[in-house]
Amino acid sequence: MNSKVGNLPNIKAVIYGTSILTLSIIIIFLIIGIVFYGVYSHFEDSLGLYFTLRYLTAVAILLPVFIILILIFRENIITDIIDGFIAVLITWLLVPLVTTFIYMHSINLDFVDAFFESLSGCSGTGLTILNPERYPYIILMMRATTQWLGEVGIVVVSGVLLPLVHRSIRTIYVVERGQLLAPTIASTMKLLYTVYAIYTFIGMVMLLFSGMDFPDALTHSMTAIATGGMSTHSESIGFWFNRANYSILLTTSIIMVIGALNFIDTYSLLRGRLKEFVRSLEVRGFFLLMSLFILLIILYSVITGSYDKIVIWIYHTISGYTTTGFQLSDIHSESELIKIILICAMIIGGATFSTAGGIKTRRILIVLKSIVWEFQRPFKLRGAIIVRKLGREEIDDETIFSALSFSITYLFIMLLLGGMLHISLSISGIHKYTFIDSLFEIVSALSCVGLSTGITSQTLPAVSKIILMIAMYMGRLEFLPIYIIIGWRYQKGLTLH
Repeated sequence: MNSKVGNLPNIKAVIYGTSILTLSIIIIFLIIGIVFYGVYSHFEDSLGLYFTLRYLTAVAILLPVFIILILIFRENIITDIIDGFIAVLITWLLVPLVTTFIYMHSINLDFVDAFFESLSGCSGTGLTILNPERYPYIILMMRATTQWLGEVGIVVVSGVLLPLVHRSIRTIYVVERGQLLAPTIASTMKLLYTVYAIYTFIGMVMLLFSGMDFPDALTHSMTAIATGGMSTHSESIGFWFNRANYSILLTTSIIMVIGALNFIDTYSLLRGRLKEFVRSLEVRGFFLLMSLFILLIILYSVITGSYDKIVIWIYHTISGYTTTGFQLSDIHSESELIKIILICAMIIGGATFSTAGGIKTRRILIVLKSIVWEFQRPFKLRGAIIVRKLGREEIDDETIFSALSFSITYLFIMLLLGGMLHISLSISGIHKYTFIDSLFEIVSALSCVGLSTGITSQTLPAVSKIILMIAMYMGRLEFLPIYIIIGWRYQKGLTLH
């Protein structure tokens, strides 16, 4: 009897890889703290200095821990793809734990609230239990930075910040991002980061001209291009829109859309290759689906005569579809139909190889095309070979199965967690939210959006927060933990005989 169950993961290599990724984030947090210490010192802001020193103390405690781990395990490099998967799973818990420690030490949040805010930020979700106006700007900048770094990919940041470790994290990049913009992984990480930074700068300039001051323009550009959506005000973009500033809606919408598009397409746009950009199937599919949702909103407005809210509904549709989560007004009071339209938009999400969440436009197009191909099956001539194409790309059975299985997994997890959240609210005596509200909140977490019906708050029961955190984690990793468990069980079944 063979009792061997595959190869055990290389724990030392996993520790080394995750330590490198985490250290790069800590270094950035250290730089932020030093910059803000200088700013607060210059303006003699004693309160700002107090929070900054607590922040820097937390970072200073963490820094040597990961330097020591890297030195101890420096001879171990991840080469196996399974080790890369495991490193990614751990990193997306370890980095939020780092920011959790900083939140707890600097502004005295309890562990559950600190981890919720950290995981929401790093995953690019944007659901928040904080009242931003109560906290110093260094904390708001850290929130924005977690989204900006988390959505482009921690591995990309590490590759740019620590160029000597490319060889050590190349396998993790394959797991995390996969697609290339340049011939090599190292050059791809640099180019990806450059494109991301350029669009962030452009977005900041646009927001400055739209009425934001520099700190707000910077943080909102970072969270918009990252399709993260965390804001410096409780009212989110509604803080500026309430002053009849329609230009802020246009500029934030443009940045959100750019963030939700495939990096390959946004790189073509940045280089002025408009024909390549327009010809991209995913670009056309993205704008087609978004236009359909906007059309549904317009039809609903016409039918109900609710013309006064049409701008708000369209903005929320764009915010939800790009999985950004900027919000203008209360969603809980909206009709169930509006919520369902927003839920559908959030489920689909943006493009592949982007900062957006959701099922993604390409998968949806493949699923829709596969339905058409299935309808055509009874009418094909005997012996005829049908070439299945999505644009110019030939689609094989494996690609179709992958898109279908992911979509089914998403919908199953969505309904499961939606039911669990609604039950947890009912048990806690919170009855003012319908099942659609609970489903809305779960989809927002699962697609890493951040739009909220009001369920997410600091007073939310811990169990409900944990359910939302599970959705954030699963959605950011595109159900990788489930696939690894199923794959491990399958391998175990094959090897035990």
